Amino acid sequence: MKSWFRGWIQGKTRIALAWAFACLILFFARDYPKWHGIILCFAGAVLRFWASGYLRKDRRPAVGGPYAFVRNPLYLGTYLMAVGVTLSIENRWLLAAVSVFFALIYHYIILDEETKLQKIFGGPYLTYCSAVPRFFPRPWPAAKRTLLQINPEKEHLHYSVEIAMKNKAYESFVSFVGLVGIVMLAAYTWKSILPKF
Repeated sequence: MKSWFRGWIQGKTRIALAWAFACLILFFARDYPKWHGIILCFAGAVLRFWASGYLRKDRRPAVGGPYAFVRNPLYLGTYLMAVGVTLSIENRWLLAAVSVFFALIYHYIILDEETKLQKIFGGPYLTYCSAVPRFFPRPWPAAKRTLLQINPEKEHLHYSVEIAMKNKAYESFVSFVGLVGIVMLAAYTWKSILPKF
């Protein structure tokens, strides 16, 4: 992929895309959200919160908790939240667009991050890549023995509230409330206010 595209999808572009997604939700949410979508969105927020308590940035590879199942639980959580919201408004076209767009953009973001992590961690990270899948989780965690070969610090296998707060884990639930709130507000507006005009 051309370098301009890879540069374009970094940083502030992702924030702009999140706002564009919120605007699409406002436009398409004609009915109050369905529970199955809300539950999936909440599961994504929980996954992000859980992962945040294991991520010690640029020290050693994170291997505890969800990182024993999948290498990118934060991105997976974000995807589940987006899919959950689109399922809650039962819009299949938006669901398909979100899935394709997410796959296209985050594929390159993840590849760039993996290149950086290989330079930082070297061999242990390559072992981690061979033991744990990139995006679709394993049905069971990687063997503890393997995880300790990758990261021998046993305390890194345990959740840390301090690390979670340092990584702003609470933002996952703020985002969840915001997304559901947007759907509720949009549905209320379409049903109660706009018909009067």
